[in-house]
Amino acid sequence: MKQIRKSGLVLFLGAFLLTMLVGCSGGAVVYVPTPLPPDENPQKYEHPSGAFSLVLPPNWSAYTQNLTNLASASFSPPDSRDPLITIAVINIGHEIEADELNDLRITYQTQVRPDLSRYTEHTAEALGDGAWRIVGVNHTPTGETIQVNTFIERRGSLLGVTNVRVPVEANRNAGLQQIVNTVLLGNEDTVQLEPTTLNTLALAAATGLEVVNVHTWSTAEGVFFVTGEVTNHDIVTAYDVPVKAILTRGDGTAIVEAEDNVMGYGILPGGYAPFSLRFGQGQPAEAVSFSVAIGEMDTETLATDQAALVGNPTLTWTDAVENSANGTLYIIGMVNNEGDEPVRSPRATITVFDDIGRVIAAGFADVEIDVLEAGESASFNIAVPEMGGEAINYLVNVQAFACDDESC
Repeated sequence: MKQIRKSGLVLFLGAFLLTMLVGCSGGAVVYVPTPLPPDENPQKYEHPSGAFSLVLPPNWSAYTQNLTNLASASFSPPDSRDPLITIAVINIGHEIEADELNDLRITYQTQVRPDLSRYTEHTAEALGDGAWRIVGVNHTPTGETIQVNTFIERRGSLLGVTNVRVPVEANRNAGLQQIVNTVLLGNEDTVQLEPTTLNTLALAAATGLEVVNVHTWSTAEGVFFVTGEVTNHDIVTAYDVPVKAILTRGDGTAIVEAEDNVMGYGILPGGYAPFSLRFGQGQPAEAVSFSVAIGEMDTETLATDQAALVGNPTLTWTDAVENSANGTLYIIGMVNNEGDEPVRSPRATITVFDDIGRVIAAGFADVEIDVLEAGESASFNIAVPEMGGEAINYLVNVQAFACDDESC
C-alpha cells in the first residue's frame, strides 16, 4: 500500500455521513435449552471433517470452509443471504482443561475474533456444562449494531466457537435458539483436523464474499457516494461481483438504490476489489439509513464462461501520484508482463483510503494496449476526480485475462 503525499492535495469531505444504529430492544437475548419441534422435518448438517454437526430446519443454506486445520460453516435461513450462525472448530493438539478454556476464551475475544475491530463484549458467563456464553455487539460496515451471542466449548483437544447474530424478529429468534442447542462437537479421534494454534480461528469467514471498509460521503455538488471493498474468503475466483446500496426511511422502506459491479474483472481468493456507488440526485431528505449487500451472481456459469485471471506475480507494475490544480488525483503507472505467455485486456484499479482504513474513492482504467506480450510493458493512467475525505494511502491492482486459442 502506498502513502499519498499531502502537499498540494486538496480534498473535500461531504457533510453527510449516514450511519444506522439499531439497539438491542428489550436487553440482551440469552439462549436457553429448547428442543426442536418434531414436525419441522429437520435436517442434520455434519461438517466434512466430522468436527461438528447441528440440526437445521428445511432449506437453510450453508457456506462451508474445510481447511486442513480449520472446520467452519455459516448458515442462512431460506429467505436470506445473511448468515445468522457461524461455527468454527480447531484442534489444539492436547486435552483442553477448564482453566485453559477460560484462557483461550479471553484470548479469542480480545485478540483473535475475525470481527475484532467491530466487536464489543458486554457479558461473559460460564455455563453448567463447562462452556462459555458471551454476549456482545457487532458494528457492521454500514453502521448497524447487531447483538452477537458467542459460545465457546471444548471436547478433548477440539475447541469450538459458535457465533450467533441475534435477529430482531422474535419468531426467528426462537427458531435460532433451537438450532444452537443442537450443535455438537465431533470425536477428536475421528475428526480430520491438524493441530494448530488459536490464531487459526481468525480465518473463519461467515460468507464467501464480504463487504468491508464502507464509507459514505457527498460532493460539493450534492452527489452522494457509498464506497468500500469486497473481499473474497472463498477458494475460487469471483467474477463480475455486483454490489447494491439502498437508502431507506426510518420505517425501513426503500427510497432509492444504486447497483454496480466491483472494479476489476474479478476477486481472486483472499483478494479485495473496490466499489463506488453513485446517487446523482444526492441524499433524499427522508433517508435516515442505508444498507450494502452483494447482489445475485450466476455462479453456475463462472467456471465455464470466464477465462482465467492473471495478476501478480505474472503482472508487476510501478505507479506514482500526480495532483492537479482542481484536486483530481492521477495515478500514472507502467505494467509489465513477467510471464511466458501474452495476456489480454489488462485493467488497473485504484483504491484510496483515509487514516482509519475507509475507502474514500476508487477508480479504474484499461491499460493502453489490448494484448500485452510476454516481456513487454504498457502504461496506464487513472483519474480520481472526487474523494470523501483526506487521502492517506492508496492501493493499485492490475488484472488481465489469460489468452486462449480464440483470443490474442
